[in-house]
Amino acid sequence: MRISIVMLALFICSLPVLGGELRARTAPTEGAVESVWVSLRARFPEPGADGYSGEHKGLGLVLIDPDRGSLSEGFVWDEPNTDHSIAIALDVHNQIPDKSADENGRVMGWFDADGNWYERPQREVSVHANGMERINVRSDYEFRTGEWVDVDVHVRYVLGGARVIVMLDGHAVIDQHLWDLRPMRLHAMVGVEGDDIEVSDLAITRVVSLEEPMPEPVTLTAFDAQLLQNAATLRNDVDFTPIPESVGRVIATLSLSEPEMGYDHWDKKGTVAIRVPTGETDEEGNAVTERFEVFRYITPYRRGWTWHMDVTDLLPLFEGTRQLETHIGTYMKGWLVTFTLDFYEGTPEREPIAVMNLWNGDAEIGNPEKPVADFYAPRDVSVPAGASSARVRATVTGHGMHPNSNNAGEFMPIWRTLTISSGNSSGGGDVLEGDYISMSERNHLWKTDCYLNPCRPQGGTWKFDRSGWAPGDKVEPWVVDVQSEFVMGDTLRIEYELDEYINEGRGETWAPHHWTDAVVVFYK
Repeated sequence: MRISIVMLALFICSLPVLGGELRARTAPTEGAVESVWVSLRARFPEPGADGYSGEHKGLGLVLIDPDRGSLSEGFVWDEPNTDHSIAIALDVHNQIPDKSADENGRVMGWFDADGNWYERPQREVSVHANGMERINVRSDYEFRTGEWVDVDVHVRYVLGGARVIVMLDGHAVIDQHLWDLRPMRLHAMVGVEGDDIEVSDLAITRVVSLEEPMPEPVTLTAFDAQLLQNAATLRNDVDFTPIPESVGRVIATLSLSEPEMGYDHWDKKGTVAIRVPTGETDEEGNAVTERFEVFRYITPYRRGWTWHMDVTDLLPLFEGTRQLETHIGTYMKGWLVTFTLDFYEGTPEREPIAVMNLWNGDAEIGNPEKPVADFYAPRDVSVPAGASSARVRATVTGHGMHPNSNNAGEFMPIWRTLTISSGNSSGGGDVLEGDYISMSERNHLWKTDCYLNPCRPQGGTWKFDRSGWAPGDKVEPWVVDVQSEFVMGDTLRIEYELDEYINEGRGETWAPHHWTDAVVVFYK
């Protein structure tokens, strides 16, 4: 099915006052879509030595519900945020901050709205949904060539959200999921901020109609706009018995909003965790519980935000009535915290049957008197009955700074290695001469897209590269899947190693550390 262009002149009377120029739009689809493919061609002038002028900012492709959505006054095409829509932007205007110092040696560009401190190429692709930017990446593919570029977008709704693929001349720039979205009837519009940016051939090239409505979730609320300040920990019991018998997806949503006394000024470590009974009791007869982290985030500087995360892997933890807790390490003002879990009925891609903690807490790094290898001691884990596959989820962020050597651990990149080995099974386990008895993966604990964080601008040093996190962002775990050919055996040995680092500034300030919560998940 192909829906052709309906030119701007046919619709101009129905449009609001916009920041830039609408170039084309399509007729709407007949009904809600399960999948949609949209294509267009774009041409950006080649940037000069100083990049683009302020007039050339980018283009936006908006897929919007014609029955409920509209482009409100103040809408701009390079930041296409509007309700009842999914939108894609190609942004070519991310200014370099002023790096000069004032008479007191202060560099005010550290804190301003311009994010491109490292002067990286200004060719960014972003995805926006229902009025908020969700994804922003720097394109590895150079599309600012003065030549026509083919832009292809595929949106496929899945349980709990949508998968969005953006391709430039056949190069995949974005292939990610967005959560908390629902299928809709839509039409496509494209517009530009900059007269010299050209667009042609907008079309909806293929549609797969939605045959049955996507199931609505069972939503459980753990915290509802509760004030969190003074480094407190909030605790609430949650009854999980209403969740469906078969859960295909679990989406966690965390929102920070402004309390009466105003937002805290600083970026602080935040976490949501669940307490799971171990079956044991302490000396006073109280049930002993084990803590599992569900959602990690770092607060923004002086503002709020909302994040979504797929936590389906943790489904075995959500049973009966269990206590959830949330903590932010702030001693100033604070935030109002809302945290919900959406349980979607369905069949998971892989059914998790057990979650086991590996390493939890702060691992001091760079101190020979406290070897980091002692914290990350190898873990031998019994494989539960019926398990056919596994994955490790390691959530790690670095903290601490100068005068620690190399500005560790917040501003120091470091490599790490995760190794998974199989214990002998009753069948022996000599498969392919042991090629799959052990596997290792390497990862660079370093985040270079903090300046692209959708939660921007902020009131502090939000734009600088950091050790696995960004102010005003959730922290996604490093996930390592056990190879399909791997011999599971009776036990798994899991090892986590950091490359060598010595802190020559020990004792001069807070010790650099890696805040760690790692689990192994087993599946049927």
